[in-house]
Parts: sequence; C-alpha cells; structure tokens
Amino acid sequence: MKPDRSSSIDRILSIPRLFTESKPVWTVEEVAREFGLPVSTTYRYFQSLIKFELLDEAPAGGYCLGPAFIEFDRSIRVSDPLWQVAEPIVDTLAKTMEPGTSLILCQVYRRKVMCIHQRVIGPLHPSIGYERGKPMPMFRGATSKVILAHQPWRHQKREFENNESELRALGLGADWKSFSSALRDIRKRGYCVSRGEVDAGRMGIAAPIFDSSNRALRSLSAVVWQQDVDAAREDRIVTSVVAAASRISEALSRAETQHNHES
Repeated sequence: MKPDRSSSIDRILSIPRLFTESKPVWTVEEVAREFGLPVSTTYRYFQSLIKFELLDEAPAGGYCLGPAFIEFDRSIRVSDPLWQVAEPIVDTLAKTMEPGTSLILCQVYRRKVMCIHQRVIGPLHPSIGYERGKPMPMFRGATSKVILAHQPWRHQKREFENNESELRALGLGADWKSFSSALRDIRKRGYCVSRGEVDAGRMGIAAPIFDSSNRALRSLSAVVWQQDVDAAREDRIVTSVVAAASRISEALSRAETQHNHES
C-alpha cells in the first residue's frame, strides 16, 4: 500500500506550529511523542524543514524556527496586496490622530483575529495586546468583535458556545440571545467601541473592511488612551476610522476585481 502523501505533508507543515513563545525549542523526540510518530520518521521531517531553513538548530540544543520565516515576514510587509491599497489611506488617517494612538489592521486567522500591520503615532508607548503576528480571541475587543458581528450566525453561535463562561465574566453576554443581540447592534452601527477589554486604560474603535465578495474578514482600528478621549473626540475618531475602512474596502474590491479580470 502506498503511503498517504497528503498526510505526510500535513504533518510536516504542522511541526512549525508547535514552536511558540512558551516553548520555542523542541527536540525530534518531543515532536515524535507529540504526534505519535516514529522518531525515524520525525527526523526525516526535520531534515526537510531544516533544508528549507524553516527550522534551525538552537544554540543550547534542540531546534527552533528558522530564518526563512524572517524572509517571509519581510515579503508580507512590503508586498501584501491588502497593505498596498491600505497604506496610503492609513497614512492619511494617521495625520488626524493624536500622539499615542495605534492604528492596526487585522484579519481572521485560524478562528482568531491577528494584527497584520500596525502604525504608531508619536512617541513609543507600551505595546498593545493586538501586536503584529499575535492571534487574539474572536470576541475580545472592538477589533475582533466588529469582524465577528459580520460572520454567519453559525460562527457566532460556535464562538459563544466555546467561550460562554469567559464571555459572561467579561459582561459580553449572559446568554446566546443577549450576545447575538449585541453583535447585531454592532453590525447595524457599522463600528464597535470597546474600553479596557484588551488593555487596561485603552479604548478601541474599529470598523470592518469588506472584500469584493462583501465578506468582512478584516478590520481597521484606532487604539487610544481612554483618559484622553471625551465624547466629541470619540465621535471624530469613529467618523474617521469608519471612513478610512470604507475607502480601504473600496480600494481592495477594485484591486480584487481587476486581478480577476486579468486572470
């Protein structure tokens, strides 16, 4: 019987996902136990990943993520189609923001939401929860909730059922009915505002970004210090963020439509 090639490829590609902030170094033997594979098979997988520099030898023993990911990261930063259309719009928006504001562009990633680009206005401040490359829960903060509010109700229901106790503790819904109603309100308004849900003292104002299929899998957010925002300034930020997200949506849709026609 021929080996299941697709299964082998899936296993190889799953190995780098084991390397996290909490466990950045793994041995062949540890990965073999994690996946229930023979050490010899796992060693061959490691050799393939090392060959393409997706893994590297760690100084103190074992293996860590390789330099290929650094190259990939730069390629995304300079050539991401979304950022190519969004960057000039974000630059314009940044000129209207107060120092200390972080503008973040996020997208759905593995049932979570991840920051893919960030622009900080003014002097450096303590980092925010939604930092580039860090997946965050789909329900935490305006950045995520404005995306969740535009997902099919089945996705919303699954999110509620999987995180019911945490949602209740955060005051985001005592039951499915109230949680669903809150998401409908966000969708109707076209933006979401949250206070202290991700970072203490911070306020998030987010609007959805739509693609050419009218899917909202991304969002644009302004993260500001809550103490610096009165009602008038909040209204101004909401208006600016919603307008910028709308312009990004339009530019993204045009780019996608043009690409489809050229293809």
